[in-house]
Amino acid sequence: MGLMFWDGALRGAAAALLLLLVWNFGRDWRTSQTAKLGVALTVAGICYLTLPLIPAEFQPSWWSVPPHLISLAAPAIFWLFAASWFDDDFELRPVHGLAVIGLIIAGTTGNYFAHTHQNLFIAASWRAGSVAFVALGIRVALKGRKADLVEGRRRIRLALSIAIALLIIWIVASELSIRGWPPPLGWRVGNGLAVLLLAAIVAFSLLGWRDPALLVPPAKPVASAPEADDSVLLARLAAEMTHQRLYRQDGLTITAVAARLGVPEYRLRRAINQGLGARNFNAYLNDFRLAEARAALADASQRDVPILTIALDAGFGSLAPFNRAFRAASGCTPTEYRAKMRGA
Repeated sequence: MGLMFWDGALRGAAAALLLLLVWNFGRDWRTSQTAKLGVALTVAGICYLTLPLIPAEFQPSWWSVPPHLISLAAPAIFWLFAASWFDDDFELRPVHGLAVIGLIIAGTTGNYFAHTHQNLFIAASWRAGSVAFVALGIRVALKGRKADLVEGRRRIRLALSIAIALLIIWIVASELSIRGWPPPLGWRVGNGLAVLLLAAIVAFSLLGWRDPALLVPPAKPVASAPEADDSVLLARLAAEMTHQRLYRQDGLTITAVAARLGVPEYRLRRAINQGLGARNFNAYLNDFRLAEARAALADASQRDVPILTIALDAGFGSLAPFNRAFRAASGCTPTEYRAKMRGA
């Protein structure tokens, strides 16, 4: 069995796993933007797998163009997938589509100059954009990990994101050595093995820890009956928040709250997530902060208090995040809310 056999076998096995992931994501297609982006990312992976199998004489054919363009978009789709999965407040906007299109155009242009003019600098320059999108995806995964209350999602944030990111970076770097098309058979075998390993990691992570809440956030927080010990813990937590106003501390973390209550951090995460239906600790704190801010804005005796002061008193670190959170929760700015309450 030669390299040609192993190239086909590895790529076929990886494609089968990616198709399984397409099916897994597709089950939540109608209810989850994360599932839609997951389908797009796995389809981009399948397109990338098939490109080296297309003979050189068929590369200019019209039917070889779509898989090539889709595969170029993979790093940007990875970034959007990570943002949608790990940030419950993420929303797709037109600018995100422009970013994907921009990467495709840059990749097409870079490939042309790299293969026709043998210009290594141009090839490396446009691939830097791909690495930048990968870095953004990792940043999203790491940024909210501590505050994530969905245990299954929190466990795989780091491992899954780094696995996908390492593969994309390896592909981007290794392709710099390719001269002409198709790529050398030895390179194709190593490339197929890398994609297969990644597909196996992703498939095990998503299918092994299948959780409806992993991909589809509920429209509203849905709480389940907490365990007996968790009920006591939640009562103590509520006392700290409502009576001691612990939420006013800027930069408060779940680690600090767990230490204050004298319980393991994992137990506090479970209690808040399962007992209160919250998916993110910062969002849980912001509910208290926004409630205090709304009360202050509606209070006639505080009509001359600056909005910045109200935001800082409630526990927000600055005005910008307060304005964003307030608008998202209330549908208007703090100034508009205050004026509305005065009119009422």
